[in-house]
Amino acid sequence: MKPIRATEAEQPEIYATVRRELPAIHRAAQKMAKHLRGLSDVSQKQAITELTAAWIMAIYPDSLDLAISLSDAMRDRTDIILKEAWKHRDRQQRH
Repeated sequence: MKPIRATEAEQPEIYATVRRELPAIHRAAQKMAKHLRGLSDVSQKQAITELTAAWIMAIYPDSLDLAISLSDAMRDRTDIILKEAWKHRDRQQRH
């Protein structure tokens, strides 16, 4: 199932929330990443996967379909973030 991508015009409250909380989001991600430093790359991936699955199961404990849908949407969002990071890095390297 292909995740639906909501545009800023379609979901202004979601975009506003993320923009407002972006500094806190970055701080939380950095704190979590620090705890992974002592693990091998394979173990880091496993830890992140387990954390994600536990979070998704807490949101949708009774629906595998909804849980998988959220997992797909998160994977899609991760792809978007990676593509944007690469674009930004490429722009920085050209200057």
